[in-house]
Amino acid sequence: MIIKLISSATSFGVPLPFCSGTNNLNFSPAAGPEKKKHKQACSFKFNFGISSLSEKKKNKKEIVRASPPTEIISQLLVPIINTVSTATEEKWELDNGQPGIVEPSSGRLLQGGLVFQQNFTIRSFEIGSDFRLSIETLMNYLQETSLNHLKSAGILADGFGSTLAMTAKDLIWVVCWSHVEVDYYPSWGDVVQVDAWMYRSGRNGIRRDWLIQDLKTGKTLIRATSLFAMMNKKTRKFAKASEEVIGEMKPFLMHCDPLINKDTRKLLQVETDTADYIRTGLNPGWTDVDVNQHVNHIKLVNYVLEGVPPSIVESHELCAMTLEYRKECSLDSVLQSLSKLNRNQLIYDQEIEFEHSLSLECRLEIVRGRSRWRKKLCH
Repeated sequence: MIIKLISSATSFGVPLPFCSGTNNLNFSPAAGPEKKKHKQACSFKFNFGISSLSEKKKNKKEIVRASPPTEIISQLLVPIINTVSTATEEKWELDNGQPGIVEPSSGRLLQGGLVFQQNFTIRSFEIGSDFRLSIETLMNYLQETSLNHLKSAGILADGFGSTLAMTAKDLIWVVCWSHVEVDYYPSWGDVVQVDAWMYRSGRNGIRRDWLIQDLKTGKTLIRATSLFAMMNKKTRKFAKASEEVIGEMKPFLMHCDPLINKDTRKLLQVETDTADYIRTGLNPGWTDVDVNQHVNHIKLVNYVLEGVPPSIVESHELCAMTLEYRKECSLDSVLQSLSKLNRNQLIYDQEIEFEHSLSLECRLEIVRGRSRWRKKLCH
């Protein structure tokens, strides 16, 4: 017998761990009569053309038509869904002490909207060859929570994180610089909790901080901070933060000190003749371009790290990184990644430091950065 799931506009809502809402899994309910509620353990009965053995003996010629395949699927799914709903619910304590359920895919606002919190389960395609969180996934978590913060606050409009006032003025967000410090890398299957908040920096900048912890142990894993500015998407020039834009975001801006301080040492440009490692011919593809019509800053991180020799990547792990974004990068660019070992920053032969420069082949610099690597622990 072939069983086929058909599409339907109706879906069952399955509460997930830390869930305040529902996650729509498009299971199609059976057509026909109303389904019965299942209160006992799952028990399935299949009629494959014959209603029962006794009826067969009573009347061998009588054949009872089997239930439609979709009805059989419904009988299978409803008790399973009810079981999953009960087994996977896990309650949290909210600020007011009342129990609540938070959905990892949406997150929640805390402290009156000043802090946004979201959980992520590390999946198989988000890890590296050592089964631990990849740098690209880490940066994606930071971007995702910053956008979801604005969305949950109700001020997200069209564009990539643009608010209503920004959209009216054709403004978009761009990252000026980022700084990340990693104490421990979570592994495949771990659940991490990301807290994000933002505050003003100077006259035209918005600073955002992130704290990533292990949900099970509460251990601090990663800390990060970035500076954002606004750019006119038509002229591609930086724009001042108007009173309308700041006023719209003001209820969600904290008054606080930075979670971590950016490395105050000046980032140095690495020239071709002084670089220790050079990777040329890097071509961003169309999958690297975001909705702001330039190569996403997270993709540029990958290209910067392409300049680190494989021997270092195999024996060491990235523990700190500072990147300064200097120019936009377009789809048709050809990049070269230059790295220079900073021999003045060797720390007891356990940590090494690199200066980085990602530039076009014409030497126009796109990203300038610094990274610190520590020896991997034997697991």
